[in-house]
Amino acid sequence: MQLFRTHDKEKKDISGLNQVPRCAPVKPGYRQDLGKSRVIEFAYLPDDGKAVLLGSMDGSYPYWVSETDISDIETNTAIAESILHEDFSSFTGTGGEIYRKLKDCYRRRIVVSGNDVHTPFGHGYAKEQPEYWSRFIAEDINSYYKRLRKLCAERELDGRYLAFLQTYLEKLETETDSDPVKDYENKKILMDLISSEDYLLLSDNRDIRDTYIRIRSVISHLYNTYMTIVR
Repeated sequence: MQLFRTHDKEKKDISGLNQVPRCAPVKPGYRQDLGKSRVIEFAYLPDDGKAVLLGSMDGSYPYWVSETDISDIETNTAIAESILHEDFSSFTGTGGEIYRKLKDCYRRRIVVSGNDVHTPFGHGYAKEQPEYWSRFIAEDINSYYKRLRKLCAERELDGRYLAFLQTYLEKLETETDSDPVKDYENKKILMDLISSEDYLLLSDNRDIRDTYIRIRSVISHLYNTYMTIVR
């Protein structure tokens, strides 16, 4: 059973774009009821203007993985249409090569459940127009990328923001308390601030991007240490 209405017009052939048949097959640990909800996750690859689109029921066990140009609206519309409407029986896991490739990429999710669409774009889509959702998604993925790139340009300050990031990194790597829990709590506001700037993963300035990736690694270490203690 399909959850969403499809277009009546002829679809673009994208059958060869899905990488899941070439990935290691994984049997989901629970029933994949695609009639309940579907998730489109998109990740922007730095430097080359490409996006990886993943389709799943809930963010786990993808049934669709493809890489396309961010600006290719027609192809990405067809991919979104397929992710939202078609039936799938082959799945892969989230620990394979594709996810290692996405480790340091800017990633977000679009969640479609019933007649509701939850997006990271600051707006949803009209419930009365589900036949246009796929097109809206493709266009928004493209325009959102352009917006994030403009944010990067404003934040980079001709490279001067690198000094701020290096200061943040130094503060995060400096112990504020011998108790790891208190150390984490002391740094929480700074970590939240830095985490909100993950668009810097798309920066043209490689030093800014690499420093931000290193900061994320330090934050991850602090969090894992904190959780190991408080569990």
